[in-house]
Formats: sequence, structure tokens, C-alpha cells
Amino acid sequence: MRRVCVMLCLICAVLTGCAVTGEVENQAYVLVLGVDEAQGGGIALTIRIPRIGQGGGDGGGDGEPGGAEPYLVISASGDSYAQALENLQWAVARELNLSHVKLLIASEALASDARFPGLISEIAETRHLYTTAGFIVCEGRAVDFIEGQETLLGSHLSSDIDAMFRHYFAHGYIPSATFADLYYATRSCYSDPVGIWGFPDTGEKPAAAVLEPEESRLNAATKTASSRQYLGAALFRRGALAGRLDASETLCLNLLTGRVNAFSFESGGRAWALSSALATKIDVRTDGDRPRIAVRVALTSADPGDPRALEDDLARSIGDTIAKCQRLGVEPFGFAERAAGRFPTLPEWLDYDWRSRFAQAEVSVAVRVSGPA
Repeated sequence: MRRVCVMLCLICAVLTGCAVTGEVENQAYVLVLGVDEAQGGGIALTIRIPRIGQGGGDGGGDGEPGGAEPYLVISASGDSYAQALENLQWAVARELNLSHVKLLIASEALASDARFPGLISEIAETRHLYTTAGFIVCEGRAVDFIEGQETLLGSHLSSDIDAMFRHYFAHGYIPSATFADLYYATRSCYSDPVGIWGFPDTGEKPAAAVLEPEESRLNAATKTASSRQYLGAALFRRGALAGRLDASETLCLNLLTGRVNAFSFESGGRAWALSSALATKIDVRTDGDRPRIAVRVALTSADPGDPRALEDDLARSIGDTIAKCQRLGVEPFGFAERAAGRFPTLPEWLDYDWRSRFAQAEVSVAVRVSGPA
């Protein structure tokens, strides 16, 4: 009996190994998926996939002298998203595997198009698509943006993307934005979604060019290792691109949503190292014609000095960011979720029409900074 069991285990191991090997070799593991508007009003899809065996893992490094490029960029278009996906499947000549997608990139032009809300749903319903991939809106065409991507410090594109976005997000330069967030928030009746803003660094502008000179010490001209930069947030209203936030405004967004704990802020000609002492307090009142939003931020500074001017500057920056979103008719701060709790039923909340009322809301912001212990 024992011999029979051993033989069966060996047979299963051999069969499983062959099946897995065959499956890997016959699939194209997509790491980056881009969406553009094609000529004639159709949809163009672009993917970046690793060459299996080039350095191992998800495709190895950036290639070796005389060696093959470790990643392939393949594009296909069609009259619709479904047709473009089918044409892409044919062009790759392998089974597309979208369960490992790290980035989903939409061009600024397509994200601003009236068709984009419907396209969001089509993409989200794609079989086995990893919808929690980071969501990017890029200047120019997504295909050009993807073709210019490169790894920096790591040898694998997937791990390099993870490390890069952890770094940018930890410093508040970009929002926490996944495609799943975009999909669900677009369909909800609460706050609006955001995306990460991406742009090619052609050498004609610094990496922090979206900042106003007085807003951040990052505005000094920089030379970066990558030709693709991520800085700021893309704002969406009813599923279409409505505007953008620069890096300083994105920091304020992250502070209000509790997504950043430690950051630097320039005030009075110096950079202050700050951290959240307590969770940001937000109170939303809806008992009048105009909502009243009160924001209270408590921070700790690691630097000595009088923080009063810093408190005023940071409160003004937060207030200006909220006011900008009010003008754009976009509310990405989570205020709606707090306001909705004051209504006993969903129909009453919908009748209140939060989006239109938010544009007229009275907003007060107070910032308190405690010195080092």
C-alpha cells in the first residue's frame, strides 16, 4: 500500500510540474496596461510584458550589451475596447494574463473624454484583471509613456514600481490611487476618486515643474534617473478627468484623508519636518442651506522655532486646496461620507445633492503644531 501511495505522489508531482511549465510558457504576463484613443475614435491598448527567461523573475534587468531587451511593448487598436483587447490577444500570440498588472495608465485626452466613464466599467469587468493596480493619468499618449519606462535601482520592473510608489506616497507626492478605487468611487454617491499624475521628463522642465515656486523646496531644477515622473493627483468628476492637483495640494489631500503621517513643508524660507500628532479632525454640518466643514489638524515638529507662521501657511494651503476642488466641482476628501451619516435614509442623502452643495460649503481650517518633545 505504501508503494502505491509513493508512486501516486510521484506521478502527481510530475504531471503538475509539466502543467505549470506549459502554462507559464504559454502566457503573457502583463505588468503595465495603457489605454489611448485610437485614430477614428476607437480604443488603443498597449501592454508591457517580460520576456520569459530574460534574467528570471518578471523579466530581469534592462538588458545586457548585445542581449535582448527584457521587456516587450505591444499595441493593438479596435473600434471598441473589446475589439482592441481581442486584437491585442492575437498580436501577442499568447494567452494574456492580466492578474499581475502593476499599473493601468490612461492618457489625459482619453480620461477627459465623455466615453471614459463607460470605459472604466468595461476595463473593470475584464476577466482576471488585477483591478487594484495603481491608476495613472499621463500627459501625452499612454503608449509613449509606457515605451519610455525603465527600471532604476532594481533589476525587476514589478518590484521597482512597488518601491517607487511606496516612496512617493510616503512623502505625500502622490495620492493612494488604484483602478479599483476609481471604479467603485465613480459608481458611488459619496466622495470622488483621484488618480496619480504622470508626465514624461523631457529635460525641458524640472521633475517638480507642477509646483509654484513659493510652494515647495522641491521646485529647484532637478535631474532625475528616470524619464517618467509621477507627481500630483488627477481629479475625477462622474468618471471623467476634471482637473489636477500639484504636489503641494496633493500633500494637503493626503493629510486630510489620513494617508500621510510624516512629511516636510516649507514655510518662512525653511523646510519643517512634521508628523501627525493626532488624526485630522473633520466635522461636517448639513443643517443649513450651505454645509459647514471644520478641519482641525494637529502636528508635531521635529525642528525648534516658533511655528505660528507655519501654522498659518499650512492652514492657508489646505484651505486653498479645498477651494480649488470646490471650483472644479470635485470632492476627493471624504467629506461626503461624514455628511451622509447625518441623513437617516439613502433617498434623503441623494436629494440633498452633496456635489452641488459642496461647491458652496463654508470651510474653516485650523492647524496646531507642537514643538519637539
